[in-house]
Amino acid sequence: MIAALLIISCKDTNENLVQDRGADVVPIMSDPSPAYFTDEIESSYVQFDLSLSQGDAVDKVEIEVSRGDKSAILEEVKLPVKGLKITAVQVIKALNIPESDYKLGDIFNLAILLTKNGKTTRSIAAFSIPVNCYFDPSMLVGNFDYESEDWGEAGSVTLVADPDDPYKIYINGYPQSEGLTGNGNRIELDINPNNFKVTGPKAVIADDLSEWGIPAYLNYTFEPVAGSYSACDDAYTVTYSITCSAGSFGSFAFTYTRK
Repeated sequence: MIAALLIISCKDTNENLVQDRGADVVPIMSDPSPAYFTDEIESSYVQFDLSLSQGDAVDKVEIEVSRGDKSAILEEVKLPVKGLKITAVQVIKALNIPESDYKLGDIFNLAILLTKNGKTTRSIAAFSIPVNCYFDPSMLVGNFDYESEDWGEAGSVTLVADPDDPYKIYINGYPQSEGLTGNGNRIELDINPNNFKVTGPKAVIADDLSEWGIPAYLNYTFEPVAGSYSACDDAYTVTYSITCSAGSFGSFAFTYTRK
């Protein structure tokens, strides 16, 4: 009897109604674009679409934001909504954080709370919002010095944007920096505007390596397989898979820094 009384008296009756996951209703959230804030707080925002699947219904939808152990309900929204814009100013005001405490490296979190039949759940629709350095697409282009200790090359190139896509970048002058004539093809860097990751297609930048004394090596090819652009450093880091008709040379890391 004493044991039973102890068990009953120690039972935690406090409920955290938004800790339950796996509710029947799951909102549909697009990838945020952009998916980050910058150190220029007044112009920082994230934006996304939010809706419910056909036939789903809830009583209330709220946007929750948090940083560390602080959280707050930012606003209530009606679904569907397109281009829902959440600003950094809104977030720090909701969390009662002074602007002086907003800094590079901070990570805020955004989640969707759903209320149905009196029960509130935190849905799986959520994402983190890092605070990055200010960025503008014009920062992706210009004259850059490059270096690759792995590949044993260094030089200077010019990065230019596709006229129809500021996040599609072409490298002018790379074969020539290696002492090759080239064939007119250029290395292409495709920048993801949400996270600044770099990939790209294969590009045959020289028909052969006769100027290196190995004419039997045909189709000198660069393929960006990984990398990123850092607005804080104004620099790229890109790993290329380098191949030719004789096979693969391997993967090599390059850094590009503005001149």
